[in-house]
This record gives sequence, C-alpha cells and structure tokens, in this order.
Amino acid sequence: MAPLSPGLAQSGLALLDLLHRMPLSAPDLLSGLAKVGGMPSPAALELSQTLNWLVVTDTGMLKASPAGLRVAACEHYEAALRRIVTDYAEALSPDWLQNAPWGRSRVLSFCPVGIHQVMVEAGVASGTDDEVVAFWDHLAALARGRRDDRLLEIGRRGERLTLAYEQARTGKEARWVAIDSNQDGFDVLSVRAKDDLTPLSIEVKTTTSVAGGLHLTRNEWEQALDSIAHVFHIWIVTGSVSPKLAVISAEAMEDHIPADTGAGEWREVLIPISEFGELFVAQGV
Repeated sequence: MAPLSPGLAQSGLALLDLLHRMPLSAPDLLSGLAKVGGMPSPAALELSQTLNWLVVTDTGMLKASPAGLRVAACEHYEAALRRIVTDYAEALSPDWLQNAPWGRSRVLSFCPVGIHQVMVEAGVASGTDDEVVAFWDHLAALARGRRDDRLLEIGRRGERLTLAYEQARTGKEARWVAIDSNQDGFDVLSVRAKDDLTPLSIEVKTTTSVAGGLHLTRNEWEQALDSIAHVFHIWIVTGSVSPKLAVISAEAMEDHIPADTGAGEWREVLIPISEFGELFVAQGV
C-alpha cells in the first residue's frame, strides 16, 4: 500500500462518500474512474480495503463496512483523520507505532513525513484537549498490545487534577509535560508560588484506594534530586467522592527510597499510600 498521507486519506474519504451516493463494483470503479479525491482510484481502493472499510455485497457491489461507516460519520475532517490514523495503526501495526508509549514527541520524530503531516492536519501534533489526549493514549495502548487502558485513564485524571490545582494555587497555567514525553521523570511543570517563578517539577501518582501503593522509578527519583524544586502529587480518586491530594516533598519521599548495596542497583520501589495518610486533603477541583 502507498504510504499514508493527507492526500491518500482524503481519497479514502472521497471513496466512501462516492459509494454512499453511487454503488459500484471494484472493476467498475477501477475502469470508470482514473482518480478518486485527487489520487489514483487503485490507491483509494487499496487503502479502504486495507483499513477494512469495505465489504462486497451478494451482487458484487462495494459498500461501507461498520468501520467505514464510523469514518464517514465523523463530524469534521480532523476527527476523520484521527480515526484514519488509528485504523491504520490497528490494521498495519507500523514501526513508528512502537514509539507511542514514550510520548507524542517520540512518534512525531520517528514517523514518516506523510504520517507526520496527517497528525498535524488531524490537530493532534500539539494541544492537550480531551480528544487529543485520548488519541495518544489509544495509540500507546495499541503499542502495548492491550485495549484495557483503565490504569492510564486513572493516571491522566490525576494529571488533570494537578493542572487545575496548580492553576488555582499559582494563578498560572502549568505545562503538561507527560503528554509529550514520559521520559522526563516528571509529569507537570509549574512554579513555586504566585510571587516565585522558580520552576517546580511535579511527579503525579494516582490511585483509587488508600490501601494501594505507588510505584516510583529510579528515573523519577533522580529527577526529583536534580530539580531545583520538586514535589510529588499523590491523588486518591474514588467514584463521585471529592479527590484527595497529598503533596510530598522530595525530602519526605527520601525516607522511603532504597539504597544500592554491593553490586545491586534498585530500579523501582513500591511505597504504600498509607505512609502518607495524614497528608491527604480533600480538594474541590
């Protein structure tokens, strides 16, 4: 199949629209139309077949499959492009998809030019609105070979809560670092206070139960040590109950960090949430 590009994506959408208005067989399409949506008709047909957008009726006519109908029903062009990219990723599992768990910037750096341009036109190359975040989380879930992204959704909720909390606390919009890369060792970049613009890095941990534990990686801990100012936000989110937040300094967290001994080197530590029980405060965000 030809590499995905905005032009090829548009031709696939044009083919779905054409078949909705004018039933055609594959031979009639290829012999009767040189181009569909500005691209050669064989390319449009191959894309649609590869992405499972078409089925053939008992009479040999092409028509949209449920997947094709979902694309055609998208409310606007950006939404259609996002659906096309996810369908493409699901159908072909391209090499660039494996970068998705490491964040958006990693994908954009390694994907082909055509895919990059589709991402730009789809409105997902920047921004942090709900649909954009859901798009990247879905690609990350695909790359991990799983569809159950419940834990990821819980984590994103905590990050959003931190963004709102920091906005209220400082009067300034914090930067959502984790949406672009999860290799920085922290999730949100804020400032110390309204009158102190010293950068404050924040690692966000989210759980649904005080009986749980937080996993802290060595990279996250070393980032805490290297930062000028760093805190950990631990959120407990349970149903409709107001979320609770504990703000933990690096100094307080240090009491729970293991030490390397002999030839051993720790990589991740599990710390019981209950260790910080007295620090949790219900939030109205």
